[in-house]
Amino acid sequence: MPDPSSYNLIRPWSDRFAKDLLAKAVVSDLRGRADEIWQHAFQLLQRESPELLRMIIAVACGEVRRSTLDPFDFVRTHAQSRARHHVPLVASLHAYRIAHRTYSEISQDALGRHGTPKDIVGAQRILSDFWIEFFHHVGDVLADAHAAEDVLVVARETESYVRLMNDLLHGVEPAEQELQRVCALRGIRPGASLAVVVAKPLGANGDHVDREVTLRSLARLLEQALSPKVFGTLIDVKDSQVTAIVCGDGDTGRNLVQALRVGFARRATNGQCAGVGISADIAEVARLPEALEEAQIAIEFATAKQPLMRFSDIHLPDLLVRRADQIAVRLIPAWARQLNSAKDRQSRDLIRTMRLFADCNFNVKHTARELGVHTNTVYFRLNRVKKISSIDPRTYAGASAILTALRVLEIHTGVKAS
Repeated sequence: MPDPSSYNLIRPWSDRFAKDLLAKAVVSDLRGRADEIWQHAFQLLQRESPELLRMIIAVACGEVRRSTLDPFDFVRTHAQSRARHHVPLVASLHAYRIAHRTYSEISQDALGRHGTPKDIVGAQRILSDFWIEFFHHVGDVLADAHAAEDVLVVARETESYVRLMNDLLHGVEPAEQELQRVCALRGIRPGASLAVVVAKPLGANGDHVDREVTLRSLARLLEQALSPKVFGTLIDVKDSQVTAIVCGDGDTGRNLVQALRVGFARRATNGQCAGVGISADIAEVARLPEALEEAQIAIEFATAKQPLMRFSDIHLPDLLVRRADQIAVRLIPAWARQLNSAKDRQSRDLIRTMRLFADCNFNVKHTARELGVHTNTVYFRLNRVKKISSIDPRTYAGASAILTALRVLEIHTGVKAS
């Protein structure tokens, strides 16, 4: 399949070269210098050097035409081959960095032998930008293809992979050399900051087969969203959810939110919106069971409006209310149940007023403005709540007791009163 992003880059590159004949001449002259170029280049790139060089010259000469093939498909093919032979991604990226430096140095040397100083300055700017953008795109293609093939490679080692995920999520360091190799292949580095991610559809529609397809699709989306240049990942589909162990540099949890915010959680998967829970960062494998529990708690708070939820962003009162057991539910007084279940507008107005009154820091005038009513109406409603509950809603203790009772009922009955 052709990659539209490749053509979107190639056209501007070719246009720039067409406007600067010196820059174009420098790159075109590379046709006869392949041996010299690859004497300086990394050995890993030797077999694709002809394709890479042909591609560079075709861009400079405006010879790349749209077709059914991605013009950078040769990069993808070599990346897949390396992944199958367990060549680390970092080694391939390093090889292209050396190629970038080689082309840049040779073109700079060639510029010094042609043109006027004014022409050289213009061509130098075009060539510098081109080499950076070209090899950056090559690196992106390489990383994406390597990651995709990596998933297939690991899938062929399912038994080892499943055992590794199971051990790690139970806080057990991999002792077998084979499991350690899988960790290294997937970028899980000793001493790196770790976090656990749990993803699943928000809702449980469809039969077992549909759920499995949805979860597999979520796993692929997660794989695509987490660049191997930034994160190390182990991903598994089990127990009606996608679970990932992720490592990175620095604040892994915050970096995960930034990476996943771009469309992942909001993308429909088999018609369903996905929710994502992210644990707090940990530094030791022994704490992965704790991180898994945090991610599972976090996803309970994910909604269609806020599909990404970090454990550290959960408000403690919300967690305590959501985790209230049946004994706590039995403590809720009858007036709260009647008020919560009432369908009339008056009851809904009382509850809405109470919530806004608390949000407005017990300021009656502010509450009235938010509701669009007179301050006397707010006083009347607060007095009505006091009469119904025998609790003064204008005190902190009273407002907390009333709102907690209503919130626990809402969570445990699934019915929002207003």
